[in-house]
Amino acid sequence: MAGNNPGRGSYPLDDHVKSVARDLQLRFAQMSNRDQKFDLQVIPDLLSQPVVPEPPAQEDKEAQNFEKYLIAMSHIPLNYENPGLLDEALQQIPLDRLSQEAEEEVELFQAKAASLGKTRPEWSHQECMVRALLRWFRRSFFTFVNNPPCSECLSPTNKIRNVAPTPEERAHSATWVELYQCVACGAFERFPRYTEAWQLLRVKRGRAGDFANVFTMLCRALDIRARWVWCQEDYLWTEIYSEHQQRWVHVDSCEEAWDMPHMYYKNWGKKMSYVIAFSREGAVDVTRRYVGSPDALLPRKRCSEGVLKFIMEEITNLHRPKYAPDGETRLRLYREDVAEDVQLRSLWAATLEQSRRLKAAVAAAARGGRSSPDKNGANMMGSPATGDIKRPIPEDAPVPDVPSLWPTYGP
Repeated sequence: MAGNNPGRGSYPLDDHVKSVARDLQLRFAQMSNRDQKFDLQVIPDLLSQPVVPEPPAQEDKEAQNFEKYLIAMSHIPLNYENPGLLDEALQQIPLDRLSQEAEEEVELFQAKAASLGKTRPEWSHQECMVRALLRWFRRSFFTFVNNPPCSECLSPTNKIRNVAPTPEERAHSATWVELYQCVACGAFERFPRYTEAWQLLRVKRGRAGDFANVFTMLCRALDIRARWVWCQEDYLWTEIYSEHQQRWVHVDSCEEAWDMPHMYYKNWGKKMSYVIAFSREGAVDVTRRYVGSPDALLPRKRCSEGVLKFIMEEITNLHRPKYAPDGETRLRLYREDVAEDVQLRSLWAATLEQSRRLKAAVAAAARGGRSSPDKNGANMMGSPATGDIKRPIPEDAPVPDVPSLWPTYGP
């Protein structure tokens, strides 16, 4: 069988996958009827199933606005590709120091692997270089600012209000300015909120979004494939692609966190709805990588899952041809897309299974039964970042030849 989408490529589709996907599309259409509310009880299950992309309906203004918003944000990582910006960023990175630290760390990983009888270390020089960059960036280069200290006497300040930027501040990409007043001398302190990485590279201070903005750009300066990750619940971070492990790795430069995707819901108790990764190669909904429990998933009501899938492909089709002009590169990226889709859906399926097993065990215990969670239940997802789950897909299972989410872009 062949699934044809004129103008976007043609790919083989398994009959069962098509049947399931169309059934889910119908269910989403029923859920997104304007006279009804989304059935939030079934969304967690649907996130582990294949979904057919569908454009926003003409009467669905909320979905259309969400589409425009995501497309606008998809242009932010393209700013990192400015050669002048990357050259300036590269000049500020202590390459010799970071390279030496990376070499030393690689030797440690190699020694650890040898002691365990493994032939491959956990991380290669590429990842160790990013880890060294992360430490330097958070500890020595970029400063977190909540209330900026008074520039006159260095005393603490209190925020008064937001004010409009001056023409000079606006020329440097400030969208608004936070106005503070010193508690000691009464002087006023302005804290412009810049959006462009170019200006943030100069001021070297900001909050989580500024950290992610500049750090992602520094990764690109080192020719590391990087994503700028947006969470609707007011937070941002970075992902870098590990050639060694053939997967995207979570990097939070504000928290100096490496490969800890579940830290937000586990350590912070943060609940999330939409988590989208943007790069020059397109956009991906990576929510399932960071929400490790159904209870941590907030309602996803801005559009149906089919529409969100359509928007992700729309953004990818918009940007990818420019940065992957040859067929071989597009084919490699397409295969990565399919593999990541399998990984994300498998992670979520394992998350749902674990949650159900634990709830069943609690219910059985409440009834006085002897059922208890699987002693391996807490670890059944394996590494939360890699998707090395025991069920439903074994670690050594090959990536299926069939695109599971009916992607419409590719070679």
